[in-house]
Amino acid sequence: MKNNFFIILALTLLNSYAWSQDAYDRQKALNSEELFFKQNVNKVISGNAGQKYLVLDAAPRVGKFRRYRFFPGDVVKFRTRNEKIRFKSAIISISDTSLTIANEATGKMDYREIMLKDIRLFKVSKRIPFVTEASYYFPIAGLLYIGADYVNKGVDDKRFTTDGSAFIVGAALMAAGFVCYKLSFASIPVNNRNKLKVIETY
Repeated sequence: MKNNFFIILALTLLNSYAWSQDAYDRQKALNSEELFFKQNVNKVISGNAGQKYLVLDAAPRVGKFRRYRFFPGDVVKFRTRNEKIRFKSAIISISDTSLTIANEATGKMDYREIMLKDIRLFKVSKRIPFVTEASYYFPIAGLLYIGADYVNKGVDDKRFTTDGSAFIVGAALMAAGFVCYKLSFASIPVNNRNKLKVIETY
């Protein structure tokens, strides 16, 4: 009886394995971009073939590879090689070698074309649960802690005085907030490791 049970179990497992192999087709498997669009159906870009979007492949020396995607309508922050100002504007359109942004500096509806080869740095953000929120709340908590210690009566029974321990705790909270900010908001230079390119839907 036990032998029959193990035979039936083995046949069942083999049948399941064979079915899974038949169900999986390498040619029909989604690549990373197709999977992204399937999971983000509400993106501004349409699914029509030939639609261009910007990709920044970040490969840091420490940490994992990450791909950032920018679509027409997204607000981007970047710096160019020949200008000191930081651009923060919505993408109007994307071509093979450039992107067009809304030029708000003129005070009127105007557009400006930026060559991709001239972009030297991108400011990107990634939401990390609790960490991103902490980048805002920890510095505020540090200031409130120091302020509360200054306003309330201390061990000397006097107001408007503070001691070193309050500054240490407050500074530690603000430093933790700064670390959380750097983890959530990064400045990525465009170079041989971090490549900026244009991809088309197909």
